Amino acid sequence: MRLPTPTLRRLLPLMAAMVMVQCLYNQSLPLSGDEAYYWVWSHHLQAGYHDHPPMIALLIAACTRLGGDTVVAVRLAAALCMAGTILLQARLAGRLGGDLAGWLAFLLCLLLPAFEMGFTLATPDDPLAFFWTAGLCFALPALTGDGKWRDFLALGACCGLAMASKYTGVLLPAALIVFVAITAPKSLLSLRLWAAGLVALLVFSPVLWWNAEHGFESLLFQYHHGSGETRDLSLRSFGEFIGGQALVLSPILAILLVYLAARWRRWRADPQQTLLMVCFLLPMAVFFEKALFTKIQLNWALPAYLSVLPLLSLFLLRQNRRLLWIPAALLPALLLTVAIKFPLAVGLSGRNNPHNRLYGPERAAHEIEQLRGPDDTIFADHLQRAALLSFLLPDHPRAYIPTESRFSEYSRWDQSVDFGALHGLYLAQDDRTIDLGKVFRKVELVEKMHSFRPGGREQTYYIFRVGN
Repeated sequence: MRLPTPTLRRLLPLMAAMVMVQCLYNQSLPLSGDEAYYWVWSHHLQAGYHDHPPMIALLIAACTRLGGDTVVAVRLAAALCMAGTILLQARLAGRLGGDLAGWLAFLLCLLLPAFEMGFTLATPDDPLAFFWTAGLCFALPALTGDGKWRDFLALGACCGLAMASKYTGVLLPAALIVFVAITAPKSLLSLRLWAAGLVALLVFSPVLWWNAEHGFESLLFQYHHGSGETRDLSLRSFGEFIGGQALVLSPILAILLVYLAARWRRWRADPQQTLLMVCFLLPMAVFFEKALFTKIQLNWALPAYLSVLPLLSLFLLRQNRRLLWIPAALLPALLLTVAIKFPLAVGLSGRNNPHNRLYGPERAAHEIEQLRGPDDTIFADHLQRAALLSFLLPDHPRAYIPTESRFSEYSRWDQSVDFGALHGLYLAQDDRTIDLGKVFRKVELVEKMHSFRPGGREQTYYIFRVGN
């Protein structure tokens, strides 16, 4: 039986239903500290932030303007980006291997742990995934096809938007330049290619302008964050990164991917496959090199996999003579996805529960709301707790960080604040009496509380009343 063409008209209802299911699931989990911080950004829109470019803040702002300041609305940005990414992945695979490859890529993306995490957590990786995949959709006809002007200009726009989502987006235009240099070096002088580069630069220019006005602090922060403080080899971090990729992609698919990359004579004979493979190998080479010296987060490699998943779908179809390879590859991915989404159901509790990072000071925020007076200001010891308090308290108040903490947007926002004129409640995870005494004359520990939920880990919070 021949499967119907995976057109947008057929896939869109399926993705709409998937987004609705994901929204229901997302509502059951609290925001992580990072997500709450990005939500705070969405109320202070600007062309850049100390930690990242502005795209995730813009998307959250758009969604919360429509759906209110709720968990579902914040994470709707993630769900929509990942839904769009999956649709584009199906289109890429269908372009390479026909309808069956398109459907398989669609199914692969729905089951892979990396995509399921992307559906839930609103992070800069979500828009990066969408614009990276969109860029590949335009790169194939632009660099391996008839190369129309509209494809080049759209490719440039997608590259600029990818970089405005996360700075690792620069690896996409870098990989495409390497591809052109390898396969058609004379095309490096192409007017259309230079026009695409100019469009990318124009789209990304607000972020560059913001960085220039702030001493390039954001670009430097992310560079040092991904490079480590020293150049000492760290085999442990390298091993963790290698092993972690099996969890992000699933073990069988990771092994097949290594095998596929090693068969370079096969994919080197096809320009389209070569382009996608270069867009996989170059980013992975960068991440492998970084992992030798510092800890690399598992999600950083997602763009590289987006480049090669269509090839993996095509490879599985060609090898699947007895219909064994596809279920063998998909089953581990499905099991890992179930474990990530429903950890307690599979016995993952305590430190092994992947949802631990999502549960923060919810109980402490409720207690602060009971203790809070009409003129009390909200303080916290860290950007994540400050952001979560702003999100969790009913009136979404501004929170401040009066004690020493790592540099963040709060450091900039609080620069001109006279804390001596304020009083209120301060939340911390440690006893900060001495630090608070440097800022406030009156420091009183109101409550030391232990927050625990079934299947999770215990957390301790300190609530102080401070003032002058």
